Amino acid sequence: MRDERGFTLGEVLVATLVLSIGLVALFAGFQYATSGVETGKGETTAILLAEGRLEHLKALALVHWTSATLTAGTITEAYGAIAGAPLYRRVTAITANPGGTCTASCKLVQMTVFYRPVTARGQLDQERRVDVTTTLASRR
Repeated sequence: MRDERGFTLGEVLVATLVLSIGLVALFAGFQYATSGVETGKGETTAILLAEGRLEHLKALALVHWTSATLTAGTITEAYGAIAGAPLYRRVTAITANPGGTCTASCKLVQMTVFYRPVTARGQLDQERRVDVTTTLASRR
């Protein structure tokens, strides 16, 4: 004769409870991971937008140092104004002759890119920013 006892109702309920708690924790972990990936993607894109603009200004400085684009001042590009990046805004500040060891043929370029990452719940988070600064010098 074999003993063919199965699981009791209590054992099944406890196992279901433990499994449910594990699944809820796993789901919460996926939400945090997704949020982290979106934040990283946003920051990487912001850095690429800043570096791309700086490279454009560096190339322009090599060819045409007195270009109106390199004139001291601040240029603000609003959300939706940057081609291919409607969820970002960019501020470019150029300072001529910033002082220090720089002579009259230097310009300080400060680039700030703003963006709002998506949270784990799919909502836009608080605005974040990435700052990149460089100095341009005339070759003459």
